[in-house]
Amino acid sequence: MWARSVTSRFLRSRPRADEPPGVSHVGRPPRPLGDVSRTRGSRTMSFTPRTKTNRVVVIGAGYAGMMATNRFLGSLTEEERSRTVVTVVNPKPVFVERIRLHEVAAGSRNAVTIPLAWLLHADAEVVVGRAELIDTVAREVLVVSDDEDLRLPYDYLLYAVGSFASTAIEGAAEHAYVIADHDGASAAAEAVRALPPRARVSIVGGGLTGVEIASELAEQHPELSVTLYCAGELVAQMRPAARRSLRRTLERLGVRIDEHAEVSTVVPGGLRLSGDRALDHELCIVAAAFDVPDLARASGLPVDEAGRLEVDEYLRCIDNPAILGAGDAVVAPQSVAGHLRMGCATALPMGAHAAHTLLAAIRGAVPRELTIGYVLQCISLGRKRGYIQLVRSDDTARRFHLGGRTGARVKEWICEMVVDSPKKESTQPGAYSWPKGPKRRAVTGAGSQSGGRAPVGARFGPEQHASYPVLSDRSRAS
Repeated sequence: MWARSVTSRFLRSRPRADEPPGVSHVGRPPRPLGDVSRTRGSRTMSFTPRTKTNRVVVIGAGYAGMMATNRFLGSLTEEERSRTVVTVVNPKPVFVERIRLHEVAAGSRNAVTIPLAWLLHADAEVVVGRAELIDTVAREVLVVSDDEDLRLPYDYLLYAVGSFASTAIEGAAEHAYVIADHDGASAAAEAVRALPPRARVSIVGGGLTGVEIASELAEQHPELSVTLYCAGELVAQMRPAARRSLRRTLERLGVRIDEHAEVSTVVPGGLRLSGDRALDHELCIVAAAFDVPDLARASGLPVDEAGRLEVDEYLRCIDNPAILGAGDAVVAPQSVAGHLRMGCATALPMGAHAAHTLLAAIRGAVPRELTIGYVLQCISLGRKRGYIQLVRSDDTARRFHLGGRTGARVKEWICEMVVDSPKKESTQPGAYSWPKGPKRRAVTGAGSQSGGRAPVGARFGPEQHASYPVLSDRSRAS
């Protein structure tokens, strides 16, 4: 009942997914995107930001970037705010609910974007463009937009660039749909609608991302023949009872499961598997792994072999404390982050912690060490079923779980909460909280010689959680 009440209140106040950006549902017109970038028609007009004592640039307006921006600005005193300007750089003027992209691909929803103007703190200035380079000597960020290139000066910078879909499987980029952004999900949905009855659809990726896509697609389009290809066992990272439950639900929906079927190549109209197996299909969707942008490496910042920014226990770049990192594209020390997985369940608390570290920097205070614990893992199995696995703070499974319609309702509430909570931080900083992490780990062996750094999500192989994706094998060479 409590989940239903919170969900209904939230749905009454938020924009509908099929409405265009700019529609306000809070009784006032949406504010402009800020002094640095305003949209006029299809053209973006850019302005030089005001000169203030503390110039903060946030690269990325995903879960981590949005949370950090709102908590930081919401926590400032009036005097601090008068001498601080925060500029958020994002490729588009909208926030994408990535944990709902499988719904778009299957046709359950038309869109999962929300205007940044509706979500971000009123004092946040937004630049719509792509960050190309961080000049640590001049302390500037080069941003490329449709109209012009900008150089944004900063005193502090938050690196929250997130992740994107990996196309490490040969032929995936050319002959499959990769669902990691709104454009990819929308393109897949259009292709699905054009399929004839009994068309064969291949889903590559036997982790929870693939399970969510397969179940959603099979439920919305029962006339299609859906096959899920797993490199190993189905959702191998979950406990046996959970795997059995997920398998039963998939089979009830008509999904065929092909385990130990490692896809080596995607070709026009088919797949090539290890062992020289060849399979045909009319449509292929790849949901196997994620990579990170190369911005940190290109900017000469310290990174691991996958290109993730190396940060310390406070989320500060290890050789440049004016730069902080949060979200999928960072590497934190093993002692505090060895149990972390990628996704919004990690990005939100990391963003909030980065805001605390930034506040400590401008106030001359001592920052706190990162500590993040977990409560549950969640997965949707179409619109009518879900699976909620309770976990310990270190993300190991407990015996208790929720399934069926109750699991679906809890999953839906979580999807709404992870958007509503960062938004509240603008006026109620500290409203979002999370459990403490497990006891600090002692780093030994080879890991200690390299600083004991653990990339977020490093515990799991490829094909991890739909809401908590991991990096591809190619990018996980470290």
